[in-house]
Amino acid sequence: MSAKRRAASTCTGARCSAFWRSGRRDRACAAEPEFPECVGRGFGAVSKGSMAAEIPRVSWWRRLLATGGRVRRLIIFGFEQIVVSRLFEGHRPIAQSVTSALLKTKSIELLPPELTVEGAAHSADHWTHGFAAANAALFLNLRNPDTLSPVRYARPSPSFQAIYLWDSAFIAQIWKWWDPNVAHDLLESVLRHRDGDRLQHFASEFARSEFTQPPLVAWSLLRLLDAADPNLHREWVEQHYATLRAYHAWLRQRRRLQNGLYAWAHAYESGVENAPRFGDREERRLRDTRRIAAPDLSTYMVIQCEALAAMARLIGQREEAEAFQAEANALRGAVNAFLWDDSEGYYFDRSIVDGHFIRARTIASLLPLWAGIPDERRAAALLEHILDPGGFNTLIPLPSVAIDDPAFERDMWRGPVWINTAFAVIEGMRRYGFHEQAADFAYRLCDGVYRTYGRTGRFYEFYDPTSYAIRDLWRKRGNRWKAMTLGKKPVIDFVGWTGLVNTLAIEALFGVRQENGRRIMQPRFPKRAVGRTFTLTLPLWQTAVRVEVMDGGAVQGRITRQGVVRRFRADFGEVVALDLPQTETAGAVA
Repeated sequence: MSAKRRAASTCTGARCSAFWRSGRRDRACAAEPEFPECVGRGFGAVSKGSMAAEIPRVSWWRRLLATGGRVRRLIIFGFEQIVVSRLFEGHRPIAQSVTSALLKTKSIELLPPELTVEGAAHSADHWTHGFAAANAALFLNLRNPDTLSPVRYARPSPSFQAIYLWDSAFIAQIWKWWDPNVAHDLLESVLRHRDGDRLQHFASEFARSEFTQPPLVAWSLLRLLDAADPNLHREWVEQHYATLRAYHAWLRQRRRLQNGLYAWAHAYESGVENAPRFGDREERRLRDTRRIAAPDLSTYMVIQCEALAAMARLIGQREEAEAFQAEANALRGAVNAFLWDDSEGYYFDRSIVDGHFIRARTIASLLPLWAGIPDERRAAALLEHILDPGGFNTLIPLPSVAIDDPAFERDMWRGPVWINTAFAVIEGMRRYGFHEQAADFAYRLCDGVYRTYGRTGRFYEFYDPTSYAIRDLWRKRGNRWKAMTLGKKPVIDFVGWTGLVNTLAIEALFGVRQENGRRIMQPRFPKRAVGRTFTLTLPLWQTAVRVEVMDGGAVQGRITRQGVVRRFRADFGEVVALDLPQTETAGAVA
C-alpha cells in the first residue's frame, strides 16, 4: 500500500467519507464500517481480510457523484437539525402533570407512576416534582405513528428528530413502569428500520445511518418482563427473537475480531464519539477504531448473549440458549485476558496491532461490571475506583471520565455525567452485591437530576459532576457544525435516557420487580435517606407503596393494592411480596 493511501486510512471524524457517504456500498472508503475482520501484527493479529486490501482507484465521475451525495445529505441534515429541531424545540419549563385526555391522544390508558417524598430537615419537593416532570417530558417526546414509523416511537428530545437505537433501548426501560405496550413499540420501531440484519444507528424522515449503535435492544426487550404481563412478554419475544438473533450474527461477522473481542467501525457507532479514548474534543481527528478492541462493545455483546440465551430458554430453544451462554462465557474470558490492565486496575481499549493500551479512564472501563465480566478481585478493584473521590465518586456520581484524569473536561463525553452509562454501572454494582454503595449512588444520581430540574426547570442531555448547574458545561466546544445545529450547551428536555432516574428510584431504591410470576420489592435505601418517607404509586399494578426509611437501612410502611392495605417492616434488601393474599398481616416475605 502506498504511503498516500496509508495516510488516508486515518479517520478524521465528521470529514470522514464514511460519515458523509453517498450511499454506495462499493465505494472506496478508508473507514468502511462493514468489515469482516481486522488485520495487524503482534498482539491480537488476525488473518488478512477485506480491510487489508488495496483501496481501489475511483473514477472522477464516481468522485463527483460522491461529492454530490455528501452535499445533498448536508442540506437535508441541516434542514432537519436547524429548521425542524430548533423551530419546534420547547423553550418553556415542562408541565408537571399529564391529563387523561392528553394520554388518550397517544393511545395510553394508564396514568404514569407517581412518587412523593416527605420528611427530613431539608425539602424533598424536588424529588416529587422532578419525578412527575420527567414523566411529562417522556410523554411529550413520544411520537404517534407517522410516515417515519407505523408504531409509536421515542425521540430523545425535540432537538433529535429521529429514532435512535440505544436511546430507544434505554427509554423503553422508563416506559415499562408506565405502559409496557409503549415500551415494546419503541423497540419495535428500531427493529422495523433495520437494514438487512443490521440495526441502524438512527433513522429519520430524511436520512439513514450506515452504522449501528450499542446493541441493547435484546437486553431491553428481556427486561420488559420486570413489569409486563408474562404472557404478553412471551409473545413479544417470539415475535422478535429471530430478528435479534440475526442482528447478533451480523455483529459477529462484521465487528468481531479473530481474538474474540469486538471493535467499533467508527467512534460515531459507539455513541460516545468525543470521549478521550477516541480522539479530540471537537472531533477533528478520531482514531481508527477498527483495530482497537473495545471494552464497551465487548460488554454489550456479553449482555446481548445473555438476553438471547434467556429468550431462547423462554421459547423452548434450549440448544440455542446453551450456545449463547457459552459464547457469553468465552467473551468474558477474552475481555479479562486482553483488556484488563493489572497495573491500573481498569479495563482499557487495546490496539490489536501492537497491543498498546489506550489508558483513558472513562466510564467504558467500568462497564464490564454490568455484564458480570470481572472476577471478585477485578470487581473489587473497579469498586475502589468508583468510590474514589478522585475517580468517579463525585457530587453527581459516575462522570464519563474520572475527575482526576488529565483528559477530564466538562464537555460531553469527556467528563460530564450521562444517566444511561451511570445507570449501567449501578446495575453492575448491584450485580456484584455492592448493594449499599449502589443504593447510595442511585440516590445521589436521582437527587442530582431532580435538584438540577428544581433549579432550572429542565432536564439535560448530560450533567456537571461537581454542581447542580450546567453553566460550565459544553457540547463539543470548537465544533462549529455541532454548535450551529445542536447548540453549545447540553440539549434540553432530554427525556430521553435522563428519565432513567425514575427507573432507578423504582428498581434500585424500592427494588420493585416481577420474578417467577411474583410481584415483589426489595427496598434498599441509603443512610442519607433516613427520616424520609417515599410513596410510590404504580397504576400499572394498581399498587401504592409507602416506605419510611429508618436507621440501619430498615424500612416500614404499607402496601395498598386494589383497596386492601397491608403493613410491613423489612430490613435492608429483604424481600417483600406485593401480591400476597388479601390479609392485614404484617411482615416481609422471602
